[in-house]
Amino acid sequence: MGGGPKERSVCQPFMFSAPDLSDLDSEDSAEDFEIIAEGLASTVSKTLASIDGGEPQILAVKTSTTIKKWAKEPHDIIKECRVLKRLSHQNARNFLCSGRVYYVLSFFFFLSQIIAVYDTGLDVAQATMNIWMPFVPHSLTDLLNSPAFVPRLDSAKFLFLTRSIITQILSAIDYLHTRSIAHRDIKPANILLTHSGRVTLIDFGIAWDGSEEGLSHPQDDLWPEVAGRMYFEVSTGYVFRFKVFGEINTLARSPYRAPELLFGTRSYDPCAVDLWSIGTLFAEFFTELVPLSPSSLSCAHYRESLFDASRGEIGLLWSIFKVLGTAREPSNEAEADTTWAWPGFNDLPDAQKVEFTKVDGTGLDERLFPNLPFERGSSAIDLMHSFLRYPPDHRLKARDALNHVFLSSESMPADLDATEGALRELLGTNSVSESKVKG
Repeated sequence: MGGGPKERSVCQPFMFSAPDLSDLDSEDSAEDFEIIAEGLASTVSKTLASIDGGEPQILAVKTSTTIKKWAKEPHDIIKECRVLKRLSHQNARNFLCSGRVYYVLSFFFFLSQIIAVYDTGLDVAQATMNIWMPFVPHSLTDLLNSPAFVPRLDSAKFLFLTRSIITQILSAIDYLHTRSIAHRDIKPANILLTHSGRVTLIDFGIAWDGSEEGLSHPQDDLWPEVAGRMYFEVSTGYVFRFKVFGEINTLARSPYRAPELLFGTRSYDPCAVDLWSIGTLFAEFFTELVPLSPSSLSCAHYRESLFDASRGEIGLLWSIFKVLGTAREPSNEAEADTTWAWPGFNDLPDAQKVEFTKVDGTGLDERLFPNLPFERGSSAIDLMHSFLRYPPDHRLKARDALNHVFLSSESMPADLDATEGALRELLGTNSVSESKVKG
């Protein structure tokens, strides 16, 4: 079908009724939706639609199966919808409506009429759930991969953008944690950016809902979770595909996992997992930019992660230990103050399965030098260290981090309207054709 996607009406707020599919005629097909991300767990498309009879706009639609045997464990779109309907925050995804083919689900006033999207290749025996959301064109990955976004080119602009983005991320995470919700998949690809610098946190497919309401619904979920029997296969990153001179390349990345997850525990603090991921992500603002293809003349780059996950979980642990020191039980008070001290380490299920060489770690300063800005460089390192602590209960809470000296300023704006043009330029300097594939 030519002429681009057709406009459709999405929902009528505050109505609880069966889907009105009268605007979906026989000409509707997959061509109405442009796939922008796909993977084993879900597919995200964009399409032109009107909301409540308003002006047409581009929306993002996340689609995933509700059939357990076809779902990617532990990704759970049923639980994701239940979590999203509780959220109402400027930095958490604005949840418009959801639909489940052949089913009707209503979630109080957040949802309205349910929308079903028919895939031309969908078997009638299957069921899918669809989440309709505002389309935001850029992710933090795009900004971090921009060769122009480095402190040595314009330190003042770099710090301004970095501090604003981190402040907004922490604000969103604090909002979640105070409601006993943990995201558990914080990474640049799940943080979207508007041209004015507004942060939007997305993808709650493996979120933990520890509220009374959340813990009362495990029987409704595709992959039920209860305290003490939690998934440690979270924060597993993504596959980054890019094209250089017509050649498709693949880069697997999963460097944001907290170390307790790598030792197989099923009883952990999910909010502390988020805090470790934030520390790893924050450090990525100051790591090196490297060419996507060393043998290519292309100007496309990607940002190195603080820790190296390219060799699996054991390799990731050793990468962490080389920077922070080999995690182990402290034997005295002096050792308890070191970066490698982890009281309770020996109680982790897999702590004794692999014996690592004991090292003290090089420290974040050496790992990130010379990319730290002269101004606020030491306070940036201190904030990272506050998140990247082995004992989960020692990690700085998001609310307390908002008062850290690195972020303190008499002029920290809520968004970046004043630098919209500069941000547009930064987001346009990396010539990568990419598709983010979810794990």
